Amino acid sequence: MSLWRIAWTYLWHRKLTTVLTMLSVALGVALITAVLTLRDETRKRFEEEGQTFDIVVGAKGSALQLVLCAVYFMDRPPGNIALDVYEAIREEEFVHAAFPIGIGDSFQGFPIVGTTSEYLEHTRLDVRTEERARVLAFAEGRNFEAPMEIVLGAHVARTTGVILGDQVVGTHGFIELSERVLEQVGGHSHADTPYMVVGILQPSNSPNDRALFTDIHSVWEIHGEAGHFPEWHGAEEDDHADHDHVDECEHEYEYELEREHEHAHEQSGTSPQEQQTHAADQVTAVLVQLDSPGDRFYFKDLVNRKYNAAADIPIQVIERLYDQLLSTAKTVLLAVGYLVVVVSALSILIGLYLSILQRRRDLAIMRALGASAYEIFGAILIEAFWVTLLGIGLGWLLGGATTYGLSAFMSARFGMTIGAFTLGRDALNAYGVILFVGMLAGVLPAWQAYRADVARDLARA
Repeated sequence: MSLWRIAWTYLWHRKLTTVLTMLSVALGVALITAVLTLRDETRKRFEEEGQTFDIVVGAKGSALQLVLCAVYFMDRPPGNIALDVYEAIREEEFVHAAFPIGIGDSFQGFPIVGTTSEYLEHTRLDVRTEERARVLAFAEGRNFEAPMEIVLGAHVARTTGVILGDQVVGTHGFIELSERVLEQVGGHSHADTPYMVVGILQPSNSPNDRALFTDIHSVWEIHGEAGHFPEWHGAEEDDHADHDHVDECEHEYEYELEREHEHAHEQSGTSPQEQQTHAADQVTAVLVQLDSPGDRFYFKDLVNRKYNAAADIPIQVIERLYDQLLSTAKTVLLAVGYLVVVVSALSILIGLYLSILQRRRDLAIMRALGASAYEIFGAILIEAFWVTLLGIGLGWLLGGATTYGLSAFMSARFGMTIGAFTLGRDALNAYGVILFVGMLAGVLPAWQAYRADVARDLARA
């Protein structure tokens, strides 16, 4: 019988100890696996989308807020810029395409994005092949061709159950509200201007999956009379007997509208009446694709110097976010994971050491039958190898399952699905370190077995 078979048999002779030791290893591996996978996959997805557009142009303020709003549809607009800026940028040298973005309303919590029909036909440049490929495709229907027509992202259609031919009504703001709340807060759904669903996009594993797209003229038409940030007026107290019991969602909506209203005035420096007059002369942002990514820094400086607007490079903003904020969280979680692995190594050491004490007679018999001290030493190390390797395998499965669950959350929240059961270079390096630590934990018990006195152990039997 080979040493590998002997070691395997001994391990499963004490199943409970082996399983508990494996689980302790697996917990550390699962945490490390989940952290590394989330770091690599989320960064990859965010950077893929960030690479789609070379420049984002919007109101002066927070670059991160602008990028998250205009590119990822994850934040409120920082303000508006003049339509003239978009029209001028579109005619600039080096510009391959420019798309206006108008954001202010939502449908069941999903943002309604005003743009041009060309946005749904935009392409992404592959820097390796220098070829462009379409980013979005239609699962059903067609692109919008006129105001008040709307196209749904795949996740929006799946979540809301809206189909082609249905009408959807936008709500001012970015929170999901019930019909009762909308009635009590004064009807801030645009019920008199519904959209007609004419298309549904295929899943693209991007923020586009959780947005609705319409002609930007629709946004201007809806907000032309109300202004981009309309005043909030609650219903009269006499009309609602239960106004003293308005729930938390209503207060949240009122607060959000007031904050948007104040923020809009601060950004634009205009009165509500002036905003109403010029609602159709503004856009939230402009997404720019250049002929070459190498022109990004030049074009960013050009826009910042030439226009009353702020230009940023989306991929640069996202990388800065990861480097400054998320890398610290990753380091902390990895440290916790490796600490768990060290504790697991101690469990392996203690488990094998106690096993040696219980198996003195068996090991002595093996020596008497011709096994060398080196073979005994190797058999104990093989046991440590098996326990650690099985713990790594189980940990990879647990980490993948955890990442899969988080992927479902990210798909619903951000519109991006991440790979769960992957094996990156950093993960493989981490597994190698863990396997080495596990083997190292088996050295002391193996050395104890190597130095055992065969005659004494046989005499004790």
